[in-house]
Amino acid sequence: MNSARSQRLRAEHPSVGEYLTSVLTQEQRQNVLLSSFNQWDFAQAALADIALCLRDLGSEVTLAFWSGRTPLHDVGWTTSRRASALLRSPGRDDRVKAALIASGLSDKAFAQPPIRRWHPVDALSFPEILNRTSIRAMEYRGTAVGRAILQVHPDTETPVTDDFLWPKKWVEATSKSYAYVYDQILQLIDERGITAIIVYNGRFLHDRAAAAAAETRGLPVLNYDMGGSHTDFDLTIDATHDWDALQRRMLKLYNEWPADERDELGSSWFLERVNHEDPMNSLFVEAQKKGSKVELPAAECTVVYFSSSGDEIAELELDWDAYFAGQNNALKVLADECRKRPGYSLVVRSHPHKRIKPKQDVDEWMEAVELAHPDLHLDPFADADSYELMRQADIVVTYGSTTGVEAAFARKPVIVMGPCAYDKLGCAIGVATIEELSQALQERNPGSWPGAVSYGLMMKRRGFTYQFVEKNNRGLRSLGAIEFSEANKTTLDISHALNRLERWRLTREK
Repeated sequence: MNSARSQRLRAEHPSVGEYLTSVLTQEQRQNVLLSSFNQWDFAQAALADIALCLRDLGSEVTLAFWSGRTPLHDVGWTTSRRASALLRSPGRDDRVKAALIASGLSDKAFAQPPIRRWHPVDALSFPEILNRTSIRAMEYRGTAVGRAILQVHPDTETPVTDDFLWPKKWVEATSKSYAYVYDQILQLIDERGITAIIVYNGRFLHDRAAAAAAETRGLPVLNYDMGGSHTDFDLTIDATHDWDALQRRMLKLYNEWPADERDELGSSWFLERVNHEDPMNSLFVEAQKKGSKVELPAAECTVVYFSSSGDEIAELELDWDAYFAGQNNALKVLADECRKRPGYSLVVRSHPHKRIKPKQDVDEWMEAVELAHPDLHLDPFADADSYELMRQADIVVTYGSTTGVEAAFARKPVIVMGPCAYDKLGCAIGVATIEELSQALQERNPGSWPGAVSYGLMMKRRGFTYQFVEKNNRGLRSLGAIEFSEANKTTLDISHALNRLERWRLTREK
């Protein structure tokens, strides 16, 4: 057991057992299903640790390691079962299964898909026009298959616009794979008397199908995912992207953390990003020169707008009219309000992520910037340091970008015009109308610094540390004597080739 590290490092939650006892009744903990459709190391390790914690709680544990069973490869699929068997090189999920059995779980805990000759229970139907809006409305047995499909793009050039038509074969394949998981999990729930389910993230195609099956039976659904930069994984009964719930966790964590530690620890997350030291942020700052400033237009009040990556929030179930009908229109509204105020200038910093986003999405954003006509626009390739620009600003405005909470940490007035994970912390002002925006621009009030720090504290210590899984100084995870390593290079190369071939076959024609 990884007890020494667990005792040394304080995480958000003391243990998985305590957390599960607090959110699930004894009846709900009787027979818990853990599903896995990906082969990512951090996800597999989290699943293994949670399974053993459940065992120690006295729960019956059922595991569905189905990464190689779905009709369409999962977004986290890495290893072909057939290639792995032929080359006698076990995949990561095979090693995790062996480690769990060696740790005392019965081989019977590992469930196979129960329906041997599967066909969709309901006929799969498809809209005539396969754009985003039409796909979003698709259902399978009363569940939202369309939203699950839209979480898995056929290629890196798939935009969020309705002008784009999705490949027919891709939509058919993803629908079939969703239906397969939904039907199989539903049958497994009924056959084994499952009382709760734990899925990875709960947002992607197969995980969403598994969660939907559990919801159909009225079972609680928990999501496991990455933890903080100091912790190992997260596990929560809250829905993915329930940002209000996440912010309640942040404030609770901050209020319960030792007062002589919390500010320094929470601040360290922000300072690592300011100093370009956070590996999770490297993609965004790699083209920026640390400390590089720009000459801003002369103004009494400089308003800096940091854009967001719209594709990452496009499928949130929100009333977008409450958020200025989208980011492009929000920027225009902001520009109009700034022009009404003598002495105000508007600077737009386009997100560096735009460098790798679909061309059509980037073009539409650039058109929106041109229409807004700011006093200065820094495009995604500009080498100016975003953190220096933040310091130069008198007001920072975002549509939910993390730069908003970072600016609040820098004690700047922050206005948020879109959905975000920090508008309930007191560190930023959320606005939903032109009148609210106008008032916030006029008052220019900084928010709560401790509120911002609570965000950083959560990013450091979110979730749990391992109780059973070990992680060495090279980042390799293991359980007992079994390392969670991947299959050999030849097996992976064959698997990747098969995956590319599958995608080519499904996306070559619209």
